[in-house]
Amino acid sequence: MNKKNKKLALTGGAAAAEALKQIEIDVMPIYPITPQTTIIETYAGFEANGEVDTEIIKVESEHSAMSAAIGASAAGVRTATATSSQGLALMHEVLYIASGFRLPIMILVSARALASPINIHGDHSDVMGCRDSGWIQLFCENGQEVYDKTIIGMKLAEKVKLPIMVIMDGFNTSHSVENLEILETKVVQEFVGEFEAVSPLLDTENPVTYGAVALQNSYFEFRIDQEEAMKNAEEEYEKIKREKI
Repeated sequence: MNKKNKKLALTGGAAAAEALKQIEIDVMPIYPITPQTTIIETYAGFEANGEVDTEIIKVESEHSAMSAAIGASAAGVRTATATSSQGLALMHEVLYIASGFRLPIMILVSARALASPINIHGDHSDVMGCRDSGWIQLFCENGQEVYDKTIIGMKLAEKVKLPIMVIMDGFNTSHSVENLEILETKVVQEFVGEFEAVSPLLDTENPVTYGAVALQNSYFEFRIDQEEAMKNAEEEYEKIKREKI
């Protein structure tokens, strides 16, 4: 362990929030759902205490949370949200828009069973249902991996220009307390780097259109580009996780 690193006892959800705090995302649209709520509760606490300058947007549903995340990311800022189970299912319609726009949005997912019958415990039905939606998926075995992969995942998404899900098991990981090794905030920020938006909507001197119609002569060119980016993501992940920090 690096002497400058510190040990903290955190749940998986709090580990994800801690990583986001160090990265200091710009916008976080939120809507609570068990067992993801620990993530947004912890991060909202950071915002309330003045530890981050993130704009937290409290919305009325997970569909709205992802829609707001798309708008924020397209406008040109670093964006993340969190969800589980039926919440991820409700986001499903707009997941494809985020990936089609090539927006590096992060969703922290506490994986949970889908209804019916209602079950609030760990299951991968929710994330398996959207594995072909054009999102990178990183699965975490424990709280340390949640912390590490949140940091790695942000850099990866912004490198390959694809959205990403960092996934932990609901309750088994999201609510279990473990001793974690936490990096210095400066080290994390230097590792992830500054957010560099590509063709942001708020760059009015260089106007762009998002969501234009693509017919038979061009639609699959976009899909091929996404597929190549996804293939590249695996290679880039291996490079990023081996970087010395």
